[in-house]
Amino acid sequence: MFTSGSAKTITGEASAVVQRPLASVFDFVGHRFFENYPRWNPQVVEFEPLTSGPAKAGDKLRQVTVDHGIRTESTFEIVSFNPPRNIRIKGLSEAYEAQYKFEEQGDDATRVSFQFELPPGQIFMRPFRRVLRDSLQEGAERTVKKLKQALESAYAVETSPESLARFVYVASLDLQEPLRKIEAFSDFLDNAMASSNKSDMAYAQEAMRGYAATARKLVDDLLTYSSTILDGQRLEVIDLKEAIGSVLHELNQVIVATGSHIDVQAAPVAFLADRMQFCCLLRNILTNAIKYRKPGEGAKVQISVALQDETTASLAIVDRGVGFHEEFAQAIFEPFKRMPGRIEYPGTGIELAICKSIADRHGWGISVKSQPGEGAGFYFTVPTLVEDDERMG
Repeated sequence: MFTSGSAKTITGEASAVVQRPLASVFDFVGHRFFENYPRWNPQVVEFEPLTSGPAKAGDKLRQVTVDHGIRTESTFEIVSFNPPRNIRIKGLSEAYEAQYKFEEQGDDATRVSFQFELPPGQIFMRPFRRVLRDSLQEGAERTVKKLKQALESAYAVETSPESLARFVYVASLDLQEPLRKIEAFSDFLDNAMASSNKSDMAYAQEAMRGYAATARKLVDDLLTYSSTILDGQRLEVIDLKEAIGSVLHELNQVIVATGSHIDVQAAPVAFLADRMQFCCLLRNILTNAIKYRKPGEGAKVQISVALQDETTASLAIVDRGVGFHEEFAQAIFEPFKRMPGRIEYPGTGIELAICKSIADRHGWGISVKSQPGEGAGFYFTVPTLVEDDERMG
């Protein structure tokens, strides 16, 4: 790091223990640095390597950040790349150095440390050393917090052969049911045609179309689910209130048809996300609320967005539908899980798993609260880029 005689550098550093093996941590942070760097730096809105090939010492990178409404473009270089122990970077357009260090803490845990360092300042900067040091320390702690969250999310966890095999098995079972029905009704149609029974022919054709649509919906949801895990993301700055309005406009027909009411109370917030994935998350939770409304009533849904602090917002989507027992609060996010008593509701059982995958991929916190007959609430913790309307410009 910087050396300058007796002059002192200004440093911020933090560390945390992550419940992931050392090799897995370095693979996520180091070997996939180009892909994952923006995931623990939510202020980065544009990011591109200026050299080709996998991450290595000597690589130069360009980034554009938006922090407190200020847009900044800069370049930096990876000056040291030592798997699986450390990565050191140096600013090219700005004078700074930063280092990621990784230390094994048993078989399944790793201590992740981050240090950010500015060179000794000029004389006129000396009165501001304390302010700069506090700012760097806060930034280092935020970086480690986001990195830990990204590493421990479901997206960062490698899918084991056992869980993958289980997923394929359950998916095949769900897909077999509509295919079995189509096969059965095709036999029924053959008999109807042989006897020239037009009523039975129409009934069989309608049933086959319905089961074909069910199979198509399941395949579409499987493709969406896999894409949220495997596909690249197109991260951009999004106005949260505008995104909510866009999804509500898209769902307007079903909202009106079911007599549902969606109330929105959203503070002006901008954040970094893949727009298509975020809108998919909103759409799935809102259609879930409409689907599980109380019999004979329209859905009543409250969407609220509030700033928790300068860098974090809470998004809550609360309905007054049929609800469920909280013992199933984690199971609802598993693919193909259906709660007892919900068998009469249509669906593939994968919509909320898609939401969980999207939240995990972005590094957002997600939780749910519910009671039978009282509805359900889905809560997200989202890193923000701005604090107020003026900064959103």
